[in-house]
Amino acid sequence: MLKSAKETGGGIDAFLGQNTSFNGTLVFEGVVRLDGNFEGNVKTNDTLVIAESGNVNAQIEAGVVKISGRFDGLVVAKNKVELYKPAFVTGTIRTPVIKMEEGVIINGTLEMDNGRNKPLTGKKEE
Repeated sequence: MLKSAKETGGGIDAFLGQNTSFNGTLVFEGVVRLDGNFEGNVKTNDTLVIAESGNVNAQIEAGVVKISGRFDGLVVAKNKVELYKPAFVTGTIRTPVIKMEEGVIINGTLEMDNGRNKPLTGKKEE
């Protein structure tokens, strides 16, 4: 399960609540947590958290991505991806490091290349 901000020593800079939906492009610095529905694109050098109640359909380019909710799309992580039970991931993950709890479900592709991940090309992979 994802640790709280207090446990990790950091805080959350922005938050999309459980009963909230957003379509579009999200560009940010710091830590953003998605507990609601998000569809679109995410670009950051920092951390994106998809909480257990989060439902995300997106192309993500980030430093670190932590998922415990539902994700469909493409993740390109420069540093690492962390998957926590009960995450359900469909799509492609590109990362040099992955951490995964038992009970996570992945249907898709995992590409690991020691930090040489290519940025998104602008086209969603199918």
